[in-house]
Amino acid sequence: MHDYKIGIFNWFGYILSLEERIKMIKEVGFDYVMLWWEDEVYPHTMSKMEFVNILKYYDLKLDNVHLPVDNINNLWSESSTERNKHIDIIKKMLNECRYSGTDIVVMHAVNGNNKSFNYSSGYNSFSKIIREAENINIKVAIENTQMFNYAEFILKEIESPNIGFCYDSSHDFINGESSGEILERWKNKLIAVHLSDNDGLCDRHWIPGSGNVNWEKIIKTIKQTNIRSYSMETFPNEEEKKLKPSEFLIKARNSMEEKLGLFIWRKLS
Repeated sequence: MHDYKIGIFNWFGYILSLEERIKMIKEVGFDYVMLWWEDEVYPHTMSKMEFVNILKYYDLKLDNVHLPVDNINNLWSESSTERNKHIDIIKKMLNECRYSGTDIVVMHAVNGNNKSFNYSSGYNSFSKIIREAENINIKVAIENTQMFNYAEFILKEIESPNIGFCYDSSHDFINGESSGEILERWKNKLIAVHLSDNDGLCDRHWIPGSGNVNWEKIIKTIKQTNIRSYSMETFPNEEEKKLKPSEFLIKARNSMEEKLGLFIWRKLS
């Protein structure tokens, strides 16, 4: 049997403090957790620099950290002032993450849809970001989102061991997207995954197996890579909102194990 590892995003749809969520994720038996790199303000205020200390306390491994998407389109601006201002913000976050022990961050290349950007400006921005990543020994994973042509441009044009691909299954199985072809095309650069399901209409972030994602195809492809954790980004559907947070986590983990062919059904006391 392969030693597959399973992770989950630290926010899974229930209003609990970060420490409560991390403690529960650990108790349920997840191997990895993913973080979002912004201070927590609800239900309790906590600096993002404290996140990793909590993970260490509960002996939970960190898969990757997702950087915020606010103003990400400024990286494609024709204004060098706008570009450089946001490049500096990204560099600062990269250094914060590296200082905290993170070795993979996830970024969106762009935000939104039906927009047009200057490719040369984007190349200039991401080249500087990846150069900083090389300097501090951290990897940047570009996620598939709407207007993936810009992310593909970056993945194609910037050659570096510090740039890779983050595959989001829910994004890829919304009506009109690639339904697994993006993953096949970029599996050689895959370093992170966000796994969840949907109905083909919206980015629902359902537990794998609850919607239209072709899991046989996706898992088969991911197993061909060196991905370190089958990490999920899942929220409860209307029926699952009746479950306790720990029950939802158990359901999510069991579903992922089933998709991986492990069939390990854990009984927690």
